[in-house]
Amino acid sequence: MNIPESPEKDHPSCILCGRCLEVCPLFRVTAHEELSPRGKAFLVQQFSFRDISSREASKLAGLCAGCGRCTRVCPQGIDLPRLISSLKNRHPGWKNWLFSRMLSNGSIFLPLLSLGGRLLPQAGGARAFSPPRRPIAPLFKTRVSRKHSGRAVIFPGCFGRFLRRDLTGKAVHILGSTGLEVLPTPAWKCCGFPLAQAGFLQEQQACMQANIEMWQELGRPRVYTFCATCRAGLTEAHSPEDLHNDMRMLAQNTFSLSRVLPDLGFETLPHAGPQELVWHEPCHGTKETAQALHNLLKTKSLGLKVPDGQCCGLGGAFRLQAPKLSLQMAHDLWENLSPQPSSLCLTECAGCMMQLASTGPGGTETAHWLDLFQD
Repeated sequence: MNIPESPEKDHPSCILCGRCLEVCPLFRVTAHEELSPRGKAFLVQQFSFRDISSREASKLAGLCAGCGRCTRVCPQGIDLPRLISSLKNRHPGWKNWLFSRMLSNGSIFLPLLSLGGRLLPQAGGARAFSPPRRPIAPLFKTRVSRKHSGRAVIFPGCFGRFLRRDLTGKAVHILGSTGLEVLPTPAWKCCGFPLAQAGFLQEQQACMQANIEMWQELGRPRVYTFCATCRAGLTEAHSPEDLHNDMRMLAQNTFSLSRVLPDLGFETLPHAGPQELVWHEPCHGTKETAQALHNLLKTKSLGLKVPDGQCCGLGGAFRLQAPKLSLQMAHDLWENLSPQPSSLCLTECAGCMMQLASTGPGGTETAHWLDLFQD
């Protein structure tokens, strides 16, 4: 992420309009001005006039889930999550460091953390990074359409590589059913988004460089991902000057896997489905997947409840830094979703899925949308 050493000295000044208060999920559940984007922007501005301690920086950095809603509505264009990432970069703190090691060594730490969450269901930190305990029964079987040609590859993200390899298999099957030639999945690095959010900008850029090189070695095929955060990391990242053109090309060739759903046929499998299907839109989603699933389910006389998008509260390292606030946001989300007993909540972000699975009310299940489809 191409961030100046002290971007808080150069960012636009907050004009105190309060538009960010209307969308901030943290302010929504606490009503504390100091936790609002406006409050944090003021603190960042004050930090530009003096040196701050690691403790002060860590406290501020731990009070933002990085959802980006404030940035999208700010008339001054203040990108608060990006500014806080730069503070974390200079004062990472041990919790952010631990989170970055989890991602950089995902093949070792993510399965262990998942196991810990399963064995210790009350261990809040570990439980949040554990996938649902059992997969749901699929509802649909994919029919081959052969409507597309060309070469493509799946970007499964850390979740699809180390925790739910079965989802990667489902993604390859769906993509192959369109007629595309699906290339073997390389040993992709992290998409970089959660690393940047935790303040490890050099590590993010190293992952960015490695992923670009692997994509180029494959011949620059289309890249499909089934994680909203991975799509954002591959298409929305602020890249350094020497990687800008390559990242722009990769972004132009990166798509959500759900984009191919309208081109496929599906058979309904003969077993009872959930009483209600509910959709959670990730903070970094595009609503494209929700619309594609809604249209598909409608043809099968099934509905999909899609409430207004609301942050689940995971926020990557935010769950480790501020677990109580993270859980407050998750519980507020579930109140907004208002699921019926035996409801199934679907999403397309790996982090959201694990957060929802660890905080959902009794009787509800959480799954990735790919779980609806048979291998």
